[in-house]
Amino acid sequence: MNAKNDVIQIIGSLMKKPSLLSQTDKYNLSISDFSTNFERYIFDCIEGLYYNGANKISVVDIENSLASNAVALKIFEQNNGHEYLEDAEEFAEVENFDYYYGHLKKINALKDLKKIGVATEDFYCPDLTKPNAIEINKKFERLTVSEIFDEAKRKILKVERKYTSDSISETKNAYEGIEDIINAAYVGADIGLPIQGKLLNMVMGGARRSTFAIRSGSSGLGKTRGMVADACFLAFPFRFNPSTCLWEQKGSAEKVLFIATEQTPEEIQKMILAYLTGINESKFRYGQFTELEENIIKQALVVLKTYQDNFLITKMPSPTNELLKSFIREKCILEGVTHVFFDYISISPSLIHEFKGLNLRNDELLLILSTTLKDIASELDVFVMSATQVNASADQNKDIRNEASLAGGRSTINKADYGFIMARPTPEELDVLEPVSAKFGVVPNVVTDVYKVRAGEWTQVRIWSYFDLGILRKEDLFMTDSRLNVVDLSNSYVFDYEDWESEEYMKILDELNKGMVV
Repeated sequence: MNAKNDVIQIIGSLMKKPSLLSQTDKYNLSISDFSTNFERYIFDCIEGLYYNGANKISVVDIENSLASNAVALKIFEQNNGHEYLEDAEEFAEVENFDYYYGHLKKINALKDLKKIGVATEDFYCPDLTKPNAIEINKKFERLTVSEIFDEAKRKILKVERKYTSDSISETKNAYEGIEDIINAAYVGADIGLPIQGKLLNMVMGGARRSTFAIRSGSSGLGKTRGMVADACFLAFPFRFNPSTCLWEQKGSAEKVLFIATEQTPEEIQKMILAYLTGINESKFRYGQFTELEENIIKQALVVLKTYQDNFLITKMPSPTNELLKSFIREKCILEGVTHVFFDYISISPSLIHEFKGLNLRNDELLLILSTTLKDIASELDVFVMSATQVNASADQNKDIRNEASLAGGRSTINKADYGFIMARPTPEELDVLEPVSAKFGVVPNVVTDVYKVRAGEWTQVRIWSYFDLGILRKEDLFMTDSRLNVVDLSNSYVFDYEDWESEEYMKILDELNKGMVV
C-alpha cells in the first residue's frame, strides 16, 4: 500500500491547477495527508502561493518560496526536490485527480484506524502470501472512504451489542410476541392510569407510561392548575364531593413528581388542599372556614399524611437541560416516581448559558428540552406531562389549533406523543353549542383542541369541559369536530376507570366518612 504515486500525482495536479484547492465541497486536503516533511513543505508552499493569487505554479515558484525557510530548503535539496517537481508536473494527470485524491484518503484512513487499534487487514492485506490477499486488495480499489468507515463501525457495533443490548431498540419479526400483546389487552396492560377528564382519558388511553404529553394554553387559562389537578388525581385515591357531602374514591395512588418553575411549593400545596376538599383555594388565604369545612380539612390532612410520599413538589426556577435530566432520573430511580409533571417548557437564563457559544435559536433550545422529557419518559418508563405558552394568534383560530399556535416554535411538539391546546370558548361557539350544553346543565368554559395523538383513533377533535379553577375539578362534557359537530361516541370503546382498586380503599373511605356532618 504505497501512497507515493498518489502524492506525486496530487502535487503535480495542484501545480497545474491550484484552483482545485478551492473546491472544498469535494476535496479536503491538509498537511496531515502527507507522510513526510518533504511532501508537507511542498504542499504548504503550493497552498500559500495559490491563496496569494497564483493561478499556475512552477518549480521555480516553489523553490523561491522555500528559499526563506532554511530548514525546508535543506530538506527539499536532500530529496532532489527540483527533479521531483519536474516529474510531478510532467506526469500529473489532472483529469484523474479524483482517483488519486480518493486513493490517498483511503490509505490515510486505514493508517489512522490502525493507530487506534482497529484491524485493517480485511480492507487491505500487505502480505500477498495470505489467503484472499489479492481479492481483498482488489476490493480495496473499489471501496470509498465512507464505505471503509461504515464497515469499521459495523464491526464495533457487533461487539457493542453484546454489552449494551439493553440500551438498543429491540428488533423482532411481525409474529414474535404477538400473543403476549393480545393477552395484555385483556387486562388493559396498555392503558394508563386516569387523569381528570373522561374524554381526554379516552383520547390518550390514560397517562400511559413511556409517553410524553404537552398541553398548551394562554396565560391565566389554568395550565398549572390543570397539571396540579391531574397530579392529584394520580397521587390521591380520595377527594371530597361537595354535592354528596361525602368522601369518594376518585383517582389512584401513584408516586408523582411536580416540578414548578414559577409557583412556590406552598402555592402548590394550597391547590392540593382545594382539590382534595372541594373548598375554593381563596379560602386558604384567609382561613374563614365553616364548621363543616374545618372537618373536611382535618380529613384531608389524614389523606395527605397517609399518601404524603405520593406527591413530591420541587421548585426549579431556572432549569438547565442537564439539571432537569439528572434530577428526574434521581427521583424516578431512588424514590419510585412513575408520573412527572414539569411546569413548563420555556427559555430560562440558565438554559441559554448552558448552550452558550452554540448560537442556538430559541426554538432549538425548546426542542432540546422537549426531547429530553421524551427521552426520560422512554428511558425510565414513566409518564411525563408538560406545558407551553401559545402565541397571540391562538385565540383567533377558529379551526383546530395546532403546533403553529405554540409560542417559541412549532418544533417543540416534535417529540411528544400527545399535543393539546386549551382555549376559552368564544361567544359564537357557545351560541352554536347551546343546545348540547343544555343537556349537561353547565356551559363549558374551556375547550381542548387535540392535534397530535401517536397512539389512538382520536385526533383533530375538540373536547369541551367545565373546569372549576377554584377547586381544580374538571368535567369533560362532549366532543366535537372542527366544525362544532358533536362526535358520536356510542360505538366507541370508553375504558371504565371508576372501579379501579375501589375494594382496596373501602376501609379507609369508611373511616373518612365517619362523623361527617351531612
